[in-house]
Amino acid sequence: MKKDTSYSFQSKKGMGVTFEELHIRHINLLIDIKNKELNNWFLKMAIINTFDDLKIFLNNLKKNKNKCIIAIYGNEIIGYLNIFPLNKKETCLKISKPKLINNKCSLTDKQLTLGLIKKSISIKDIKTSSWIINADINNVDLISTSRELGFQPLGEISLWDGSDLNKSMKQNTNANSLINEFQNINKQNILKIVNFIRSNQSPLIRNILDFDQDDILKRNNSKSGALIYENSVLCTILKDINYQNEEIYTLTISRYWDKRFNSILKEFIKRFFEKSPVSYLKTYKENSQLNLFLEECNIKEKNQEIILIRNTIVKNEAKQVNIINQSLESIFEKLSPQGNPYPSPFPLKTK
Repeated sequence: MKKDTSYSFQSKKGMGVTFEELHIRHINLLIDIKNKELNNWFLKMAIINTFDDLKIFLNNLKKNKNKCIIAIYGNEIIGYLNIFPLNKKETCLKISKPKLINNKCSLTDKQLTLGLIKKSISIKDIKTSSWIINADINNVDLISTSRELGFQPLGEISLWDGSDLNKSMKQNTNANSLINEFQNINKQNILKIVNFIRSNQSPLIRNILDFDQDDILKRNNSKSGALIYENSVLCTILKDINYQNEEIYTLTISRYWDKRFNSILKEFIKRFFEKSPVSYLKTYKENSQLNLFLEECNIKEKNQEIILIRNTIVKNEAKQVNIINQSLESIFEKLSPQGNPYPSPFPLKTK
């Protein structure tokens, strides 16, 4: 069976904190956890991780990249995060936001976060080329820690809450005939939808996420689909698998959106928020036209996040720019066109 490497920090109290992949051997750590729901989830992940190692040992099967990384202090789990693939090819892995349960040691929250993420990016195979972290815009510790480990800011996103949308608003009868052109995703329209989404992504995001038809179908459900008019896709809405425990949907409109369709889009969004379960829309901050439109629809911005990426594409692009002797500032400006000042990495002192 493969050797499970671990990282550790030394506490002032003389007891070390280790960061390990959760396995059945940690079962004694789960006994004292009072939260039954969390305990059940840890047990499930321990079984998944353990059987994953057994498959490698017995049959050399493909690794299951759905992993749980834990921080252990004494006989307690004091922090954890989850890793899972964002595409079928498993080239892009999502690292969830670290959760710190009960920090009883002398290490800071930032040091624990560093250990969890560092362990996460050590779990890879030859296919892995990207890791993504979403950080709240004000989470300076997570942003700067990620930067220290080689993550670069890729862009910003907004999450929108339509729970206060005026549901008594009269329906736009002119839009009703066109809103019925909303289609669920199926084998007949999947290629058209994939091409639309890819054409409205930046080249860097498109290469990193590397979605294909199967990935789009995986994000399909009763609230997902596309607004198609006269054989052209106007906009799409898809379940966002970056968020495992929240109902978040990515809204994408054409780069060449025609304002004459504003009434249709407004009705489309209104109907989305009326459907159960309670859900939120995700947009990219760079799409100022769409974000301004959502504000005009009285939809409230719930949260802002930064996308942080660790990727060989970014590294290679930086190397190529260096060849022609451009400044470091110009490199980062090219990688992050928004130009927003994100926290820079700085060394952490371990005790």
